[in-house]
Amino acid sequence: MNKNRCIVLCLMAMVFLGAPLFGQTGESPADKVNFELEFNASVLSADSEGVVDSMTDAGFNEDGTKIGLSYEDELWGATASLKFANENLRFFNSEISEMFAGPVLALDELYGWIKPFGPVVKFTGGIFENSDGIADYTDDIDEYGIGVFSFGGGGEPFSKPDGEFNGPALKNGFLTDLVLGPVTVQFLLAYNFSGESATDLNNGLMYTMYEMFGQGSSFVPFETDERFYRLGGRLIFDTGVGTFAAVFKTMKWAAKAMNASTKMEILLAGGDPAAWPEYAGDKISWNTFGGYFDLTAVENLGLSVGYTGLLPLSDASDVDSVLYNGIDLRAAWTGIEGLSLSTHNNISFAKGSKKDWMRILASDDASFFTLYNAIGATKELTEKFSVNAEISNIFSKTDLDTAGKSEYDSFGVAAKFIAKVTEHAEFNAGLRVDVEKTTVSGSDDETLTTFSIPVGIKVNF
Repeated sequence: MNKNRCIVLCLMAMVFLGAPLFGQTGESPADKVNFELEFNASVLSADSEGVVDSMTDAGFNEDGTKIGLSYEDELWGATASLKFANENLRFFNSEISEMFAGPVLALDELYGWIKPFGPVVKFTGGIFENSDGIADYTDDIDEYGIGVFSFGGGGEPFSKPDGEFNGPALKNGFLTDLVLGPVTVQFLLAYNFSGESATDLNNGLMYTMYEMFGQGSSFVPFETDERFYRLGGRLIFDTGVGTFAAVFKTMKWAAKAMNASTKMEILLAGGDPAAWPEYAGDKISWNTFGGYFDLTAVENLGLSVGYTGLLPLSDASDVDSVLYNGIDLRAAWTGIEGLSLSTHNNISFAKGSKKDWMRILASDDASFFTLYNAIGATKELTEKFSVNAEISNIFSKTDLDTAGKSEYDSFGVAAKFIAKVTEHAEFNAGLRVDVEKTTVSGSDDETLTTFSIPVGIKVNF
């Protein structure tokens, strides 16, 4: 049996069978089991181009629908959850994008943890997203996480800051926590935990794509024993007035896998992959690092500031690497009873280099810049009813020198009504308006306005 399947089956068994077996005497195992269901969708959306859609994930967040079950004891615990979202795989070719549009069901989390020596040491293994020590003050804002807005792929103006590479979370694998008083040290190891080898990626997905579009004869599958893997570490220090966290993580790729992935995008865009010059080097690594401070000493005020760096590296000796930088400032205030305010601000930027191995910002004058600002508020009307409102703006600008400049400006405003149906369930519904403007050198400006009616349900017990 595949090694990854064994891990999945073992962890699922821990969640669904382990709880009743390991409950302590005199205490019901059900008291330690938590069930969570979250549904988010836009029941109706319409834009200025006449496109009308329903039951998409366009709304207050991009989480779609999530269902999960967890068990937690003093010494061990486990979590399993599935995510269902109506997502579109976006490619340069709109017809191809529509072909891959539709609902997606995916494993969201599946992991277990154990503390064999009490609270000092903790071992975690599985599929998870760990952001310990990094505060989150965006309860009133449901958009982006922290990290780096980086250059977008597939025709998008930017890549989200909380992705696999450009966010500070230590994701998926085997995580060890060592607690030494106010200091916690974490180490992540995930050799081949991401799945298949570079050969499997190429010979499976890539070969299928080439055959699908009738170009299989022009394609020669590569062979390599290189595997994907990731390493990471985090240091968390409780200073007494706040918490400081420093993180580093790296994901290793075979350059052949990167080349194969890029050729697939070119193929789906209707281009000729054979005419594209491959990236230099044999190995590629995506490196993320950063430092974050969370101030907690002021009553009713949370303040968090952090820096994240994203540095993609190639082992080729005659190329340069472009460093992407992200600075986050977040705050939350609850000084008035029944009212909470949150803000999130991010500045991300990068300066190009003539020998950029990715050939994106391949000029000393090339640059990338993104500015994101959002504010949200939640007002409690009664014990059962409250309202939420948020305003956000994101401006992204890319100067590719010879290819010209492009700008993307998006403004969004949303309001929703929240009803706490029971102690364990709530329902929300609202209205959202987004205005997106795209400017590309040599082309007319494009403006798209979208109205949507998002709804959500949360159940937790």
